[in-house]
Amino acid sequence: MPARIRERDLIIPALRAAAASLGGEITTTKLIEVMEDEFQPEGTDAQILDGRNDTYFSQKVRNLVSHRETSTSMFTRGYATYDAQSETIRITDLGRSFLDSVPQE
Repeated sequence: MPARIRERDLIIPALRAAAASLGGEITTTKLIEVMEDEFQPEGTDAQILDGRNDTYFSQKVRNLVSHRETSTSMFTRGYATYDAQSETIRITDLGRSFLDSVPQE
């Protein structure tokens, strides 16, 4: 059985996706597409949630935004900002500096 993908495993790839996007910003919808391509979720992560159109995995990506007030979020740490009106994540200069310090895979 494949290992479940954890929300915290999505932070660095999400920041990289924003950094690679025009203007350093990405919508949550586009981020889900990019992350699904990168992670290729399977097993439980690929299953549709009861009563929803989201998979467990896409909900984890959305949770990056909905959990943005937690002390460990990329938003609270200042690595990104979120615009609720446009549903857009934008990487900050601090976020770019953080990515520069993270070893490439």
